[in-house]
Amino acid sequence: MEEIKNLQDLEENDKILFEGRKQPLTVEKISEDGAIIRGPNGGEYKIYSEEDAKHFLIAKPGNEKYSSYCKNLRRIGEWEKLDQKTWQHTDTDAKITIIKNQAGFWTLEVENFDENLDLPKYGFSDLENAEKEAEKLVENNPEG
Repeated sequence: MEEIKNLQDLEENDKILFEGRKQPLTVEKISEDGAIIRGPNGGEYKIYSEEDAKHFLIAKPGNEKYSSYCKNLRRIGEWEKLDQKTWQHTDTDAKITIIKNQAGFWTLEVENFDENLDLPKYGFSDLENAEKEAEKLVENNPEG
């Protein structure tokens, strides 16, 4: 998770977050006057900088007078599904794998992840429920 100091360091299709945002935004276009980004629900925003501003600014394109600070702008990786039971984060190498334990329950095995993660101790009797839990982990942890 590298913090962005210059908007020209962004590239199209980068996934970014700032401040306390949980859902990643996608960089659509980079220009000299800023970057156009798209939210997960299709909203379009412009991130830009001004000489006297302490931080980057964000606003709807054409509505710069209603800007907000865009603090702690950072590039993040993405979760890739390697196979039916494994997800890996491209930036942190965090990994979630669904495995069947000796008792016949499906459990989530995590690597390079938050050690305080609350996972069911005995696992899931149904593979589908284990998959839902893994997908929830992926969705709730976009930064890996």
